[in-house]
Amino acid sequence: MDTHETSQESTMTRNRNFTPQRHARGNALLVAVILLLLASVITLLTLNVGLFEQRSSGNDARAKIISEVAEAGVSQGAEYFRLKPTSLLATSGNWARCIDLADKTQFPCGSIPDAGRRDTMYYWVNGSTPGDVNGDGISNDLLDQRMLPLGSVLTGGSAPARITTVGNFNNVAYGVGVVLCRIALPTAPGDPTRCTTVASEQSSTYVYNFVSIAGLGQTETEGTRTTVSQMLGQYQIFQPNMNMPPVIASGSVDVTGGLQLVTNPNGGGPGVPVSVWTRKDITKTGTPNTCYADEFYRYGAKNNAPPTLDTSGVVLCDTCGCNGDVSLSYDKSGNQQDEGMDILDVDGSTGTNGKGVNADVVASEFPCDLFGYVFGVNARMDTNGDFFCETLVPAVQYTSPTTMATVNLDADEAFLYKNATYILPRDGTAQSLMDPSQTWGGGYPSSSLSGIVWCQTNCNIGSNTQVGTPAKPVVLVIDGNARIQGRVFGLVFMRTPAATPAKHPLNGAHDHTADKLDPATGGTATLDMNAGATVYGAVVVQGKIDKANGTAAIIYSGDVFKNFAGSIPPKTSNLPGAWTDRLTY
Repeated sequence: MDTHETSQESTMTRNRNFTPQRHARGNALLVAVILLLLASVITLLTLNVGLFEQRSSGNDARAKIISEVAEAGVSQGAEYFRLKPTSLLATSGNWARCIDLADKTQFPCGSIPDAGRRDTMYYWVNGSTPGDVNGDGISNDLLDQRMLPLGSVLTGGSAPARITTVGNFNNVAYGVGVVLCRIALPTAPGDPTRCTTVASEQSSTYVYNFVSIAGLGQTETEGTRTTVSQMLGQYQIFQPNMNMPPVIASGSVDVTGGLQLVTNPNGGGPGVPVSVWTRKDITKTGTPNTCYADEFYRYGAKNNAPPTLDTSGVVLCDTCGCNGDVSLSYDKSGNQQDEGMDILDVDGSTGTNGKGVNADVVASEFPCDLFGYVFGVNARMDTNGDFFCETLVPAVQYTSPTTMATVNLDADEAFLYKNATYILPRDGTAQSLMDPSQTWGGGYPSSSLSGIVWCQTNCNIGSNTQVGTPAKPVVLVIDGNARIQGRVFGLVFMRTPAATPAKHPLNGAHDHTADKLDPATGGTATLDMNAGATVYGAVVVQGKIDKANGTAAIIYSGDVFKNFAGSIPPKTSNLPGAWTDRLTY
């Protein structure tokens, strides 16, 4: 073969080999560019999705935060009325009727969808120039005029209750309006619950609908605003019986010396006075007297010490007495101790104790369980049909707010641990069952004590000392025996504690055999009253009054009883199914 031909053929072969390679190199570049473009598009799409998710997460976080702020507003609204219970009364000037609004759907009355019910309810009026109540930067608008002044509610007496900062949001704005229903007293069993605008028909139970509006900063900047509506009910955990006599005892009553009793003029019904009510006998020696309040204050002042009027409206006179010529029960003959129509007891078999004008107390008419009579919670039951509750009811479960342990407690102790304002504990076990807020940091006795106070040990009240005040009376629950020589404003309940206090673990055994009360004594609690002792209110003894002598006095005072409404904080509870965020204001 010619060398020239061979060289030419080799050259052609190389050219054929190189041409596809140049084409491949061009295709790879194109594919790479396309892939880069696709990657860029995907990256941009991913960034957009991430930004969208970030915005969604931020919106969700803000929505949760603002909902929590609104819920906090509802809780603070409930706390406002717990701290200021008198603000709910008909005499308060901060309420206006929803029916008087030109537009009844306005804030906050529009939160009540039923027009008929809404017309019997009230809404809070804060004043014409209240300032910027909700902190939204606008003063004296319609919302400010109808929102509770939460900024004036103090927590612990020092820090304002309003929330101003949540997370990184430093300008939290919220406020709470309220629509109030004053529940009417039922006129017959089975009457439906209804609201009333008639003061004489109103009970001490209230239902109110809180409408909380919350926003983060300026709404046009953050765009975060919500409205939450929640209906709650408020009720008194203690409501004194206004027909309660000044002295009630399940055992005998020994009245000696110069004890003065001011009767409840309507204790047995309108115009029927009752001074002492006992299922046993009252023994009168010395010169004890009973009389009406008017005779006590008008004619009984001694030692140039006339009655005085406390700022709360309670008449005070420690040195007054019941003069014999106006007394209901008085030693007129010098021998026979008369028991007038105001003494309800079981008379002795002889005339030495003085036969009263009333027939003997019927066992079935006397309260079987005095704790249930006073607090509305039955602690004992009758197991033998004698109309005397001697046996403890089954123990109930109670969870300690301190240790979170669940234990079995007697019903009366469980009620007191749960509802007492202060507890003076008998030992460390009792201390472990208390809420820390129930610890009393002052001395005992003390005029600063008010509300429900449970004294478990060392409960004597010495001379020249005082418990409670006329404006802030006390329900003083005393375990066992005590001697009173000072002043008490309120109700003294002498309780027979269980022989073996129920403090066992859940399902633990509790021997109630030793805890049965003896119907012959009515209980083991014993009250002594000595010279200078004065109780403005009433005394209830789950046992006997062993001695009440000297110049002691028990003065029934309906005005003191009425002040329990401001002394014992009410309880508030949510009404099922009453929460909604359907509203927008």
